[in-house]
Amino acid sequence: MKLSATQKQQTEALKDFDFASVGIGMDIPLKLPAQCVSSPISIPARKIGTVQVKHRTIRGETPIISMREAITRSVRPAKAILKEPLVIHELCDKDGVWMTDLPQELFQIEEALEVIQPTGRVLIGGLGLGIMALRCAQLGADVTVVEINSKVIKLCKEPFYRVVNADIFTYLELADRDGDPPFDHYLMDTWRGTGEATWWSDVMPLRRLIRNIHGAVPQIHCWAEEQMQGQVGAQLRKPNRHWHYEHLPPSMSVDEVTWFFANIGLPEWEKRYGDAIPRAGK
Repeated sequence: MKLSATQKQQTEALKDFDFASVGIGMDIPLKLPAQCVSSPISIPARKIGTVQVKHRTIRGETPIISMREAITRSVRPAKAILKEPLVIHELCDKDGVWMTDLPQELFQIEEALEVIQPTGRVLIGGLGLGIMALRCAQLGADVTVVEINSKVIKLCKEPFYRVVNADIFTYLELADRDGDPPFDHYLMDTWRGTGEATWWSDVMPLRRLIRNIHGAVPQIHCWAEEQMQGQVGAQLRKPNRHWHYEHLPPSMSVDEVTWFFANIGLPEWEKRYGDAIPRAGK
């Protein structure tokens, strides 16, 4: 795939990243992958109704791992020094920015792909700017995206993957009712926040539904879940928690918290926590 003029500019702008502080607590290579240097998309700036793709130029320092992400994931922060101005895409609606292709987000995507290694049939919840869908397709996966907003589809869809205009929960439930085979990978990103409330209201229910339907075999990855689980896990280990956790056991051990996250939606998990979670998640 040829690089656009914007992508060539990004390649030049992001040549030198300082990763000297990265690597404590997780396995991240100190050299930036080529896919993080240049955004794979080149979408014109335009608007449909309240949804729009904007272009913005950034200069100077830009985070790769922000301080907040570093704290919630127990890793070191890292930043890049831009040698040249960098033009980025922003997907926005009336409530603000949904997604960008800032170096930080490109790094998060490539970091996830390194772990996931998507192959076979991949279902992506939430199109956004289409970067994850495009990268999975480039890696050889057969990609289906479920996106609820038709305007986002018109603005951001590319021909390298298929897109279904639907609510992700409804899509999953109908696919199960129709007896469709499971996907090999479920990559979910239909939320904007990265706090513990978002995990309870959006992330955990999706993960739970997929496991309820398909069991332990499919691989599930939820955007920014490690940050959210860092916050939720800290609460689960406390003897005295706020009302959100009052129906769950107090003072869970590290092993218990790890098991709790790893087995969401599976039969034994439902036996232990199923009755409590609807109340804890409200």
